Amino acid sequence: MKKIILLLLLILINCSNKDQTDKALLEKDKKMLVENLDAGKVAGYKFGKILIRAAAKKDSTFYSLEGDEIDAENFIDFKSTLNNTFQKVEKVSKNKELSVLDYISIYRDYKKMETFIMETDEDLFPTLAESINEIYGDTSKIQPRLKGIKKKEAEAFEHAALSAIVLLSKDLGKEVALYECSKTEPKFLPDSEFKTLIQFFRGFIFFEKKLFYLSEDEITRNINWLDANKNIDLPLTRSMFKWGNLDNKKTHIGFHSINHLFRGFDRLMMDRAIDEKRALEDFEIFLSDSKKLGVDNELIWSVETYLYLKNEENEKAIIALQKLKTSSFLISNDKKNIDQSITYLKNREPDKVLNGFYDKYFLSKIATKYIFSILSSINWERILIENDVKHTKEIFEMIETLNNLSKKIDNQLSGKTINEASKAIKETGNSFFNTAKDLLNNE
Repeated sequence: MKKIILLLLLILINCSNKDQTDKALLEKDKKMLVENLDAGKVAGYKFGKILIRAAAKKDSTFYSLEGDEIDAENFIDFKSTLNNTFQKVEKVSKNKELSVLDYISIYRDYKKMETFIMETDEDLFPTLAESINEIYGDTSKIQPRLKGIKKKEAEAFEHAALSAIVLLSKDLGKEVALYECSKTEPKFLPDSEFKTLIQFFRGFIFFEKKLFYLSEDEITRNINWLDANKNIDLPLTRSMFKWGNLDNKKTHIGFHSINHLFRGFDRLMMDRAIDEKRALEDFEIFLSDSKKLGVDNELIWSVETYLYLKNEENEKAIIALQKLKTSSFLISNDKKNIDQSITYLKNREPDKVLNGFYDKYFLSKIATKYIFSILSSINWERILIENDVKHTKEIFEMIETLNNLSKKIDNQLSGKTINEASKAIKETGNSFFNTAKDLLNNE
């Protein structure tokens, strides 16, 4: 009997260990990514994208990547509704003001198609670029539709670019960026500086959403690519991080250091002892790279402080904290906590600092603020224009339209539009109310 119990325990331990492997934890994050998408935030955005992409779909035949025909029964059912709704939404893109009734009508159409919208893969439709070109471009120069691998490559680029562009949008922001990340398949992006930057942004978004193993995977691929391509020119990286004073070698070192820094944060947030050990190794590489560049800023001071605290080098930690206190990224309460931390260190109590104010969450908060300050200054429209991306102006107009549409659908879900309608009733009388009621009752 004892042998049986021992055997069962060994099996349980073995199964538990398998669940904690890098591969298993990465797969768990992939499932969480899909499950945790905020349907409310994503709904209006995805609705708008499908409206645009469906507008360019003239037939009802869909194919998989392998060329197999896909059932499109629901699309046929909703094709006319999609077209009618798109015509209303297109007015927004042309800066025409829609009435509350128009938005209620759009919302009614959305509710009618809600299941179809949320369950349909938008990539069944023509690419966004093809759709925009057909809507806004010269129809006499329309090229044959992309298919197979070529289509997947174009979609990977579109999703990747949009994930970075919408990240800083006040209303779309992280939730929609996460959706675009979930749709991006990096394997269809050619190995290049662009792919490396996109993977960094994806890693940053995953980190923000606590998908640490997904983030680590993205950034590890970056580090591997950078290690294998030390002499490749990185003009986009210089532009985005405002490293115009650095030559290519130093740009490479700088981006290499930032990737190690964020992989260190990913690993620090994980639960296994091996992850913390790996994190500290990443931090050491980050500091080594930074010293090669002569960098001395918040990121350096914050990481140095953490390592000094871990190694109980109190005097060095105090010096680093005093530097960190001068940072503009810290609020007054943070600075008070630093003063308290210095007192603890003078009393040789580093554990009170690490287990209290200066923990891994505070450390990552500083770096996140720093990176956001860089990302917020990126002029994506200029970068796309400089890289000859067609219809850049229309792409940004489309994002603004999707932003407005998403907000309006959010307002409908929250009841805000009903309040707007109530105000309008006072101005236009009961006929407005009856029309609005009919629209909502016809969902």
